[in-house]
Amino acid sequence: MNKILLIVNPVSGNKNSTKILPNIKSILKKEFDLTDIIKTEYPNHIEEIVLNYNFDSLHCICIIGGDGSFHEAINGMLNRKDQKKIPLALIPSGSGNSLCRDLDLLDPLKATKNIINQNKMKIDILKITDYNQNIIYSFNIIGWGMVTDIGIKAEKYRWLGTSRYTILSLFQILLKRTRFANIVYTNNNNKKNEINKELMFIMLSNTIHTGKGMKIAPKAKLNDGLVDLLLIENISRFKLLKLMPKLFTGQHIDDDDVKYTQAKKIEFTSKNKNALNIDGEIKGTSPFKLEIISKAIEIFK
Repeated sequence: MNKILLIVNPVSGNKNSTKILPNIKSILKKEFDLTDIIKTEYPNHIEEIVLNYNFDSLHCICIIGGDGSFHEAINGMLNRKDQKKIPLALIPSGSGNSLCRDLDLLDPLKATKNIINQNKMKIDILKITDYNQNIIYSFNIIGWGMVTDIGIKAEKYRWLGTSRYTILSLFQILLKRTRFANIVYTNNNNKKNEINKELMFIMLSNTIHTGKGMKIAPKAKLNDGLVDLLLIENISRFKLLKLMPKLFTGQHIDDDDVKYTQAKKIEFTSKNKNALNIDGEIKGTSPFKLEIISKAIEIFK
């Protein structure tokens, strides 16, 4: 019988993981040998497990968690000294679940049955080399500017629940802080382009969705070898307020104040060292370089 390592993040989202665990276990046990069930105990625990676990005779790793949990898993996988890879499955229990939204797998039971049905695909991974020469892997987004400011403050206001992102977004719009950036990117036709501007924020996305249902990059595909680049310039508070609801429908990319394009490679320079938002985690520092590792990870879809 095929063996599965099951990793559970008990604090993911609204602590839904432990609630759905019994049903997930009962479904998987009918088809697989649940060789090990590990509940995470601290940040980056999933990364440590995937980095060091013996993959011999293991069919796949199934994670019950959110985008942050999956971020840790891919970084553990791609940093293994033996370079071994096995398929990853994500059972959604986070607050945003961007990857599962793209895959139409927001129902945990549907996601579990897909493992049994062996529905798999390979996805691209974004490789970021930051100012300190740290290498960080991303499957979802890299944000800079206002989106990172919101993420930093959101950690201090977790008691507000998911509504904290809306509240803090409005607060940041009122502050209206901009920063200067230089972006050199190579497009799909291998042509180099350059942007030098004061910006409110940029978002680089491998997924359509981010946050709690925002269609930040409506043209994004998980395995097209491209990253979708979205940037918003120094626009008025009124324009930005009008733009924000469109982020949930994808209509923002038709706005004249929004730059939206796709790239193969990016070099990003800022005047100061600024924190980055990578897959919802505040980590890494600008300036940074980004390249795409084509179809680097196999997942259940």
